[in-house]
Amino acid sequence: MNIKKRLKSKKVLILLILIILGLVLASSVLVILYSRDSDIQLKINGESVSKEEYVQTMKEKQYDVTVYFKQNYDAQVDKKFWETSFDGEVPYKKLADETLEELKYRHAIFDIAEEKGYIDDADFVSLKRQMEEENQEREEKKERGEPVYGLSEYTMDLYLEYEISSIKEQYCNDEGNEDMEISTEELQDYYNSREWLVGEDGKKAEFEEIRSVLEKDIREMRYEEMVKKAAGDSSVDVKKDSLYTFTLKNIKK
Repeated sequence: MNIKKRLKSKKVLILLILIILGLVLASSVLVILYSRDSDIQLKINGESVSKEEYVQTMKEKQYDVTVYFKQNYDAQVDKKFWETSFDGEVPYKKLADETLEELKYRHAIFDIAEEKGYIDDADFVSLKRQMEEENQEREEKKERGEPVYGLSEYTMDLYLEYEISSIKEQYCNDEGNEDMEISTEELQDYYNSREWLVGEDGKKAEFEEIRSVLEKDIREMRYEEMVKKAAGDSSVDVKKDSLYTFTLKNIKK
């Protein structure tokens, strides 16, 4: 091989190496940019919130946010709605804030339940797996011709609602919880705080007649106060700008 051919071969080889390095670098940049664009970078009490969990919660809050802007600003929900500013309030940002508050509230519920031993795992992945196992069991019952009570299949939002309701009931009925102990004096004060009516004729209810109702009300109010306090005390690590951007890109228009 003469010198010119050798030089030409080296140039081709160098060019190929540069092209390959360029492609690798471009791919790395794209991966980094994609990660930044798609990562919500949100932690609640040190636990990362997945994109799936965030979007699931966000979709549940969309309706409430649209109703808020309709009622307060007579807003029209069109293509421009989510990015329009209404006296400084922007729908997609409010949706992100409301989603974050809901996630804090839910995490508080499941963290408390895990601490009490009502559930084994409080994370979203575990809850999703439990839902899938429940749905599989229901499907197998149907195939065997056995009765299936309630829903034939759960969606994630309905399963979360079911779990949250079950945890609340379990906590309020747990005699080991000191905050669920209610004295007769407390019951009497609650009874005297308002008028209690029963029956179609709306006659005044006697204290002993509705004692169990009074106990249930007080327990549930205490439970809600406890959860809200835990949610309010939550440690949140989040980059709001990234959260807002992610929310806007994932809104179902």
